[in-house]
Amino acid sequence: MLRNKILPVLFLIACFSVPAMAPTDARAENTKEQGAINLIKSIGNQAVQTLSNKSLSEKQKEQDFDKFLDTDFDMPLIARFVLGRYWRSATDAERQEFQSVFRNYMVASYSQRIGSYSGENIKINNATSLNDKESLVYTVIERPQGPPIKLDWRVRKNGSGQQKVIDVIVEGVSMAQTQRSEFATVAGKPGVGVPGLIKELQAKTKAEGGS
Repeated sequence: MLRNKILPVLFLIACFSVPAMAPTDARAENTKEQGAINLIKSIGNQAVQTLSNKSLSEKQKEQDFDKFLDTDFDMPLIARFVLGRYWRSATDAERQEFQSVFRNYMVASYSQRIGSYSGENIKINNATSLNDKESLVYTVIERPQGPPIKLDWRVRKNGSGQQKVIDVIVEGVSMAQTQRSEFATVAGKPGVGVPGLIKELQAKTKAEGGS
């Protein structure tokens, strides 16, 4: 229960090295899909600069990844999605608290794995349009040991025209859908609901060393 650690681990792996871009059609330039590809490439470039900077402490590196989450991921939208049907029944105060607690939980989950890189490399293949706002960027995590991992990024253009990640799909399994199912299992227990889910996430965050 609430044991899904795949997303933070693979997010870090994906950010540890500059993506190797596959050739793209010139007609894709300046399209929504190219913008999504550029976002994933930017995440990788920024991350390698952080992790290769020996003058930064572990805490400073964690703070940089903290910024990635706010800048490149649509955390409010992801929080609403993973809370599922319980978002509709939650009070405004519960919604705001859940968004804050969920974000802290995600930060704590991946910040503990900053030192887990062991030579993985990300290769960006291409991207396809899902609808007028969303694109799917197809990537592969190449590992020195073990088979490659298929990792796709769902990117959505928000009302301000900014592209942000809203889901990571590992070998065909949506991490947002997985968390939504896990959270529903917790919140659906008698007497738990959204307040109980918030408390459990706070406990998990504290156990990971977060605030």
